[in-house]
Amino acid sequence: PVDGQPVPPVTPPDQPDATAAPVISPEAAAAAEQAFPDVVKSCRALKEQYVDTRIDYYKHHTKIPRAMFRWAGVLTIVFSVTLPALAAAVFAYKELILSATSVAIAALTGLSSFYRWDKTWSGNSSAQVALEQHVAKWELEITNAQYLLAPADRNLHVYKATNDLLINSSNVVSSESTGFFRGLQFPQQTTTGR
Repeated sequence: PVDGQPVPPVTPPDQPDATAAPVISPEAAAAAEQAFPDVVKSCRALKEQYVDTRIDYYKHHTKIPRAMFRWAGVLTIVFSVTLPALAAAVFAYKELILSATSVAIAALTGLSSFYRWDKTWSGNSSAQVALEQHVAKWELEITNAQYLLAPADRNLHVYKATNDLLINSSNVVSSESTGFFRGLQFPQQTTTGR
């Protein structure tokens, strides 16, 4: 150190600078540029096989839980509201209708609790949106590689973007599955003390 200042390292003239970009021959750059469409095609096939299929799964497995959650909720509310009115009214088969209504309320509540349609709907929707966002980011990175990067850097960039997409997609699916199975439990029968 001179005057308390560190001396920067000096690169000998016969050694290349380690921080400089590697020099690529024109032939290698041309080969990388010719391979770029095949690299993108291969990576797109991986995306379609491992990510798009999961997005399709979540799209198709969101509708039924949403419908079941809404129908069970609406019917439970309607039956619960009409139960006091039925109890106060006088009509034939009153006890049978009151019992059937009470059983329907209990059954809908139990099924909703067991199947957890609200959690399934929420988990599937969240996973679908997260996967679609990762795919959009991947498409952006492919465009970035195609138009903004030097030909020698394109293939590696596409590979890294696809690797990130597959890892992030796997994490989304794993997180959704873990959340779903964590809350599963067998219905408990409540007993009253005697």
